[in-house]
Amino acid sequence: MIWLAVEPAGAVILFGLDNTANQSDPGTGVPFSGVGMLADAGLANPMGSAIYLGGGYMLTANHVGMKPYVTFDGTTFYQRDLSYTPVQVAANVDMQIFRLTTAPTVAAVNLYTGASERIAPATLIGWGKGRNPTVPVDSLAVSWGDDSTIAKRWGLNTPLALAGAILPYDAFYTVLGSATGSPAGLGANEAAAAHLDSGSGLFQQIGGTWYLIGLTTAVSVAGTSTFGNDQSYGPSGDANYFARVGTYSSAILAIIPEPSAAALLAGGIWLIFGRRRISRH
Repeated sequence: MIWLAVEPAGAVILFGLDNTANQSDPGTGVPFSGVGMLADAGLANPMGSAIYLGGGYMLTANHVGMKPYVTFDGTTFYQRDLSYTPVQVAANVDMQIFRLTTAPTVAAVNLYTGASERIAPATLIGWGKGRNPTVPVDSLAVSWGDDSTIAKRWGLNTPLALAGAILPYDAFYTVLGSATGSPAGLGANEAAAAHLDSGSGLFQQIGGTWYLIGLTTAVSVAGTSTFGNDQSYGPSGDANYFARVGTYSSAILAIIPEPSAAALLAGGIWLIFGRRRISRH
């Protein structure tokens, strides 16, 4: 059976860490500054995350609703070009492009155009709600917080498989939990997407360069991020789903008249998942 819940998307929740963690550039070279949030002025009524491609163009999930502004730091706001109609990247793909009236003062991300993503640690960066602060940081089930927990955060996770995600477009997924069977060893699978993170980015370092390899589009359970502890023998944590950027890079670049050189170097929810409800996030 397919369940569909329409809600704006999710933020990065971290196992073992509270909402104050990972709110600044990790210093690894990952393009932390290139991920923004769609919202009204002053960060009111946030709608979802978005990624800067260069030339004023932004990439987000197609189910994310438009807002008049984008902010990358919560302080400076760039106006969306209301004369430009957002463009869905391809039919049935949960990715869309919109444009700002002026180019922001952040570097464009490197858009991955190949097919050599790896089953290796990647960094998720997104804006959105964090954990419910009443839930202990070492709890394996974490309910999402309210608007006061919204912030830009990063965390680590590893693609579990680069094919086979049950979505109507090419996608891959991560699972929240440990590959060692110990909650204390969650490490590279610490990051969970939550409400208002649709349109956020999963970045991986390939050949010494950081690339956008996935656009966050879905979570397997809405409202709670559940971390498992037996991933080696069958995933027990919740899954996060990402539209595969490499597959759709040509379609993305065809929409952008003059993408930046940096971008050329190389964004709620559907799913059939038995016992779980899949929702847009």
